[in-house]
Amino acid sequence: MVIFQHPPKFVHDENGQLIEVILDAEDFLAYLRSLASEADWEILPEHLQDAIDRILIDEVRSERAEALDLDTILKDNKNGE
Repeated sequence: MVIFQHPPKFVHDENGQLIEVILDAEDFLAYLRSLASEADWEILPEHLQDAIDRILIDEVRSERAEALDLDTILKDNKNGE
């Protein structure tokens, strides 16, 4: 379940039919993360699969900057003994 920080905007056509929902960017990312963890991947439309892939790639790239090299960690542990 996603709790949006900003109310979505609903767009209707001239007949009153809902045709579009506009979300804040952060709310949209939260929605995609929720889909990634809760939805059946095989039934998601391709455009949502692509969007989820992109946010997961971005997360991996940002985590890579925070990653520590295992050899460095092990070397530091040996020196600390």
